Amino acid sequence: MASTTTFFLYLIFLLCSTLNFIPLEAPPPDFSTKVTYDPDSDLYIASYSIGTPPQNVLAFVDTASDVIWTNSKTAFKSASSTTYGALPCDDKSFCQKLNQRTCKIRSNQNCTYKIKYSDQASTSGVISQDKFSFDAKVDVGILKFGYATDTSPNYFEGKDINGCLGLSGITPFSFISQLGIKKFSHCFVKTSSKSTTMYFGSKAVITAKDSIPLVDTKYYYVKLNGISVGNTIVNLTNQPGRIYVDTGATYSRLKKAVYDPFLKSIKEEVVKPAAKSPHDFLEFCFKATKAEVENLPKVTFQFADNKVNVSFVNGVTYLEFDGGVWCLAIIRSTDNESLLGNFQLANLNVGYDIGGKLISFTNMNC
Repeated sequence: MASTTTFFLYLIFLLCSTLNFIPLEAPPPDFSTKVTYDPDSDLYIASYSIGTPPQNVLAFVDTASDVIWTNSKTAFKSASSTTYGALPCDDKSFCQKLNQRTCKIRSNQNCTYKIKYSDQASTSGVISQDKFSFDAKVDVGILKFGYATDTSPNYFEGKDINGCLGLSGITPFSFISQLGIKKFSHCFVKTSSKSTTMYFGSKAVITAKDSIPLVDTKYYYVKLNGISVGNTIVNLTNQPGRIYVDTGATYSRLKKAVYDPFLKSIKEEVVKPAAKSPHDFLEFCFKATKAEVENLPKVTFQFADNKVNVSFVNGVTYLEFDGGVWCLAIIRSTDNESLLGNFQLANLNVGYDIGGKLISFTNMNC
């Protein structure tokens, strides 16, 4: 029997060698997490656990961030986990590749970091590793993350935010890259009274007919072909270029060359009494009833050589304030980048097919 088994193993070895077969790593397990809107920060919060025994963490989901981090003051306590460990500064697989590293290589130090966000918020601490689990039972393994000892501003220290789940495709830092996730999806609702589910793996909801090619999978960039307001096509003198999905930003932003003609078209289509803006970054405000706003021409972004159109309901195009004041919630970018923020992503199922380099946007009652 032993000789027969050895013979068959030898045949398998020869076959694999002939075909240059390389065994593939097992795909990560399918799992999910509940996501809830936090009105204090205008962010969407996911729930999962870190450590042994598991400690619950609430973190904002950010498709434009690479590093996962957790607040040591409000959530995870390393001393209470038997599987926790800090990475040394001379770690070559992670620490030395991290642009936000603050420790000096060849020093006998832990791997320290400081992350600065575009809105001047920041977090710093020690790059560490520990077990992560989702759905209260799915163990996804040991992941590297920032154990934050300092955060700013205060909303990072609120009861509803204990950290960041970095969902960009940046290797080797992000949650997506560490687990080798090929698909995920989310469908946000802008109310704190209801949670929706973010799926990772084969259960991710990706709609083929609404899919758009990703031009970059490190950050989720797509090519924006044009914009229309109702039946009026915005007169863009130049190609609008790329736009990326950023769930960690509240409002969508358009670079100046796109925003100026877009704002001009909005003003021509929305003929309502002008109102004073409550914030400087909101450039166009007017007075109207909710019913009047619902009947305004819809803003549509054209993608994939105009084969895929994403129309935003007016409830996510305009932001309501007291006294019947409404303001355009698609704002001017402060740099030469355009992005889709989470306010406009509400009631859109967004599916990310990283392996297929596609992303889909589907209007849905989430």
